[in-house]
Amino acid sequence: MLAAAAAAWSGTVFFLAVFAAGAGTCAIQMLVPLAALMAPPERRGRAVGNVMSGLMLGILLSRPLASLLAGAGGWRGCYAVLAGLDALLAAVLLRWLPSRRPAGGHRYASLIASMWQLLRSQPVLRRHALTAALSMAAFSAFWTAVALRLAQPPFALGSHGVALFALAGAAGAVAAPVAGRLGDQGHGRAGTVVSQLAVLAALLLAGAAAGGWFGFAAEAHRTPAIGLLAIAAMVLDAGVTADQTFGRREINLLDAAARGRLNGLFVGIFFVGGAAGALAGGAAWALGGWQAVCLAGLGFAALNLMAHGLMLRSRAVPMAA
Repeated sequence: MLAAAAAAWSGTVFFLAVFAAGAGTCAIQMLVPLAALMAPPERRGRAVGNVMSGLMLGILLSRPLASLLAGAGGWRGCYAVLAGLDALLAAVLLRWLPSRRPAGGHRYASLIASMWQLLRSQPVLRRHALTAALSMAAFSAFWTAVALRLAQPPFALGSHGVALFALAGAAGAVAAPVAGRLGDQGHGRAGTVVSQLAVLAALLLAGAAAGGWFGFAAEAHRTPAIGLLAIAAMVLDAGVTADQTFGRREINLLDAAARGRLNGLFVGIFFVGGAAGALAGGAAWALGGWQAVCLAGLGFAALNLMAHGLMLRSRAVPMAA
């Protein structure tokens, strides 16, 4: 599908090709429950964190890579290179990915039908899927609009400058293995709250660096403003990555027989959050510029903290009674 996008002769063909390619990328998410299955319980968080660091690095590095490729060979060249890299990845996975043949003769349709019941019966899944979705919404709102802000004065960065900025944000992916180890040590609940507070703080810093909040004028301090915005991107990415890693570790400890379905529900819900954040970020930019984008992200982050606290409280009430 990436190769078809590179050779597309109409907008319709291009849209269908990238839609199918995007759907196909979700298959790589199956590596998370596979890693959790292969790891012993006491190291499951570390294994999930290692795979999550790769997933998030891919998401974060895709932006600067696409900017560089498009700048060097145009958009068709960009998709052609990505198609070649994907073919290489397929060969590597075919050679080294371990086989797994689950016991039992469940039909695919019955497994899909059971996912609604899983969602209803697993409060841990609901809590972490919702927090991951809201964190991803804040993440997507920021990254949807930040390139537009960097192209404006006083930054006035071109495609290569935006690519270098995105590379700075990729440093936040190092939070995944750290979060995995903290989860294995029993610090998952506290770590989740800290990661959500990090997202909130990052968006406040982004609003100050490029939106004039708290009296900071980017026009008078261009270089410090870019540095503060890069720090905000790193903290935001670290918070979102850690939140997802803590959540995935918890859901992979719930039910070994349903690990693939639990992971599928988690991934599907947080991708819905990412799409909602991208939509909100674009709409906020059109309505009120960078300040509105940061406000939208802060709204998602604040809602995340409130929802997480309420769900923990509701779970604790029956236990106290």
